[in-house]
Amino acid sequence: MTQQLSDKEVRVELGVDAPIDKAYDVFTIGIDSWWPRAHHIGKGELAQEVIEPREGGRCFGREADGTECPWGTVLVWDPPRHFAFSWEIGLDWQHETNPDRASRVDVTFDAVTPERTAVTLVHSGFENHGAGWESMRDSVQSEGGWPDLINIYGKAVAAQ
Repeated sequence: MTQQLSDKEVRVELGVDAPIDKAYDVFTIGIDSWWPRAHHIGKGELAQEVIEPREGGRCFGREADGTECPWGTVLVWDPPRHFAFSWEIGLDWQHETNPDRASRVDVTFDAVTPERTAVTLVHSGFENHGAGWESMRDSVQSEGGWPDLINIYGKAVAAQ
C-alpha cells in the first residue's frame, strides 16, 4: 500500500490479488464483508453496510434494529473500473444532509494482470465541509482511516 499526502486530498493505492471484476464487487456490493463494525456513525450496533449498486444509490449502515444510517450517495457506478460516492459525514461525525457540504471519494480499479488489480482511492473536496475541514482530512488519512481500511479490504478480497 502506498499513500500520497497532499493539502487537498488523501490518496491511497493498493495492489490486490484478484481479477478486476472481483476487486470491484468486493469493494462495492461486498463492502459488508470487510467494513469494520466500529466504523459507524449511527447510534446503534451496525448489522450491515450497504451500497446500492447504481448511480444515485444510497450508501448506509443498517443497525441491528433496522434503523438506516446514511453516509453517502453513489456518484459514479461504472463496473469494473470506477466507483465514486459523496462522503456525507460532517465534521461532527454525523450524517451531513446538505450535499454541498459533502466531500467525494473516487475508487478506480486497473487490471495489472488477469489475477491482479491496482486499486486507487482518492478522497477530495474536504473544503466543502466548511471551516475546520482539515480535521476531516487529517482523520481519514491517519491510523484507522483510509490507509487501514484499504488494507483490510485488500485482505478480504484476497481471501474471497
